[in-house]
Amino acid sequence: MCCAPGQERKFLGFRLNCKLQIGIAPESIKRFKAKVRELWQNCQSATSNELRDRWQSFIRGWWGYFQLAEDRQSIYRLEGWIRRHIRKYFWWRWHDKKGRERKLRSLGIKGRLLQVAAASRGAWRIAAARCMQSALTNAVLRTTGFFMPSDLAAMNR
Repeated sequence: MCCAPGQERKFLGFRLNCKLQIGIAPESIKRFKAKVRELWQNCQSATSNELRDRWQSFIRGWWGYFQLAEDRQSIYRLEGWIRRHIRKYFWWRWHDKKGRERKLRSLGIKGRLLQVAAASRGAWRIAAARCMQSALTNAVLRTTGFFMPSDLAAMNR
């Protein structure tokens, strides 16, 4: 247990951890998560390129500010959650069974994995399914411009 006096305090979105490393304050993480949810809502009528550009603008600006943090684990742990939101959005975008099956085929999904197109489960649960992770892999998301903070950190080295 750490009893650092500054651990409960934040300053400009940062805080110090027990090892006196600069970390991202929990309140900043909450605001980040709220913005991710807002950016990936299904009620938008933007093209994929517009969504990508909005995401890049947001994540580059956010990372440009918080790249000073030495303790980055709190944001790196959220990357899977962010990707799941992106996959969920695209699942909604493919509309119905026919559209989903067509898009999954075009992304290289074959055989039994295509059965998920007819699934009646919610988009959030489907976004975690193996077929969605195979169709929209981390590499595919990265090459199409949907960067994560760890990608931006690797670019800045």
